[in-house]
Amino acid sequence: MKTKRLAALLLTVVLGASVLTGCGSGIDAKKTGATLDGQEISLGFMNFMARYQQAIYDGQFSSMFGNTDMWSQDMMGDGTDMETSVKKNVAESIEQFYLLEKHMADYKVEITDEEMTAMDEAAKKFMEDNTSKAIKQIGATEEYVKEMLRLNTIQAKMRIEMDKEVDTEVTDEEAAQKTISYVSVNRNSTTDEEGETKEYTEEEKAEVEQKVKDFRKAAKDGFETAAEAAGYTVTPYSYGEKDESYTLDDAVIKAANKLKDGGLSKVITTDDNYYVVHMDSTFDEEKTEEKKKSIVQQRKDDHYTEVCDGYKEGVTFELNEDEWAKVKFDERFTIKQTQTAEPENNAGEEDASGAENDAGGEDASDADETADTEGTSDNETGTEDSDSK
Repeated sequence: MKTKRLAALLLTVVLGASVLTGCGSGIDAKKTGATLDGQEISLGFMNFMARYQQAIYDGQFSSMFGNTDMWSQDMMGDGTDMETSVKKNVAESIEQFYLLEKHMADYKVEITDEEMTAMDEAAKKFMEDNTSKAIKQIGATEEYVKEMLRLNTIQAKMRIEMDKEVDTEVTDEEAAQKTISYVSVNRNSTTDEEGETKEYTEEEKAEVEQKVKDFRKAAKDGFETAAEAAGYTVTPYSYGEKDESYTLDDAVIKAANKLKDGGLSKVITTDDNYYVVHMDSTFDEEKTEEKKKSIVQQRKDDHYTEVCDGYKEGVTFELNEDEWAKVKFDERFTIKQTQTAEPENNAGEEDASGAENDAGGEDASDADETADTEGTSDNETGTEDSDSK
């Protein structure tokens, strides 16, 4: 990785949360937050990683949640509040980061002096760009910021090397995608202007059924034109016969598979809906190419996970639960962002910014933004983009 490309990666990590406002933290930074085979990881560093992740969420969710206490809510519906979920992800990421560091030699990964110098400069800039109150709240030190950047850089480089081990050849047969257009009509109820569900009477059900049959007849002369005339919405859908799951009812897929290009299905009746399907293409080249990329990416993700899971075998990672519990997201961050120029990339150079590059495994690389210091604090909440590849 060249120095210029590293600088771009550091910018995506640092500028995403470069200006914060708030108060302090009640943890003892000198305590041990966790150990990995006896190697102590400071609570201060772990707290910074967690609060940095919180700042990214706070900054992006603020407009959606306002003053709502997002962190105490069960956002995923799994019985766990958001704070606990994010802290769990952060702890797992920290374990993974240090495991990757221990195995750098497996892939001949190194960090150059130039890269370390770039990290020094980025860490200093982070500290300079934030108020003392913000620095205290997020628990940052120059050493913590530099360590986060160092670990993220190792992870990004390791991911690139692991990706090279993956077979990128995908056949048309394996990825083949069909594309249909369909109309779906609820046969049991409708929703009024107030959003209330109104069940159909038997007479109304018969009228709905007849209208769908009339639409299907008219659709022979033009699917979209007939749908527009009937007030129906046409929805495109692409799928492959080798796909493991479908979002459409199996009866719809079964009927679609009988169609040739330009073909029109009969009215398909399921428990809740009527469907009419038009086969746009039995082999959609564009969607097939997209599927190939998706298959390759999934192979890379699976390989990366497999390798990292292998590193955990025979290794003991112990979290200091009592001290870790003291890390709280009860003070919110504010991020004031202004547009800036996108970092320059080197031609022909592999892009590492798509790798997981922050404490919680989320991808902050979408935010090509800088920020200006504010002297106020508020209760906004937020999230970041989760593309991490």
